[in-house]
Amino acid sequence: MINAVFCDFDGTVARRDIGYNLYHHFSNGRNDEVIPDWKAGRLSTRDCLRLEASMVTASPEEVYSFLDQFELNRGFVEFTALCRANRVPLTVLSEGLDFYIDYLLERHGVSGIPVHTNVGCLENGSITVKFPQQNRHCKRCGNCKGERIEDFRAAAAGPVRAIFVGDGYSDACATREADIIFAKKDLEEYCRTHHIEFYEYDDFFDVAGTLEELGCLNR
Repeated sequence: MINAVFCDFDGTVARRDIGYNLYHHFSNGRNDEVIPDWKAGRLSTRDCLRLEASMVTASPEEVYSFLDQFELNRGFVEFTALCRANRVPLTVLSEGLDFYIDYLLERHGVSGIPVHTNVGCLENGSITVKFPQQNRHCKRCGNCKGERIEDFRAAAAGPVRAIFVGDGYSDACATREADIIFAKKDLEEYCRTHHIEFYEYDDFFDVAGTLEELGCLNR
């Protein structure tokens, strides 16, 4: 059995939701107008992100200066080392944007982790979003995390125990494919509403401890 960990980024690997704060700050809060429609399913993630990004007014220098306030969640750096020592693949699955994910991971010395996400281009004083991940069936997501886990299973040399760590509504599709789920905030609410089993966590020290108890990692 191959243990494989898949982590959301915003609010999970990163302590705060960088994407939301980025759009909110540089749109003067106008992005809040579209979020209720997205949560209600009236707006796809792709359409929501395109709208939010179009509201941004900022230079690349302003954006990267803004990003310097954000930190990774407690224990994530140690968790990556633990996964590496146990030969457990660790992948970031995100509905965020590549440039700030790469920037934060590199700043904390954990670059090189496979990341499947959307692409953000800083150009003409704004952000343009592109969606390189091809979803076969999902019409809601920009980068369907459930389908990315399916892709991993299909390419693996043997059976996979998929472990997912997340915190938001954009993680919903991952719950149908994950064997072990760590949830908090909106994802916790989603799991409770849909009677999906999960483990509570606050940071990656919690995740590591639970996975050790379950026999998925050794410290």
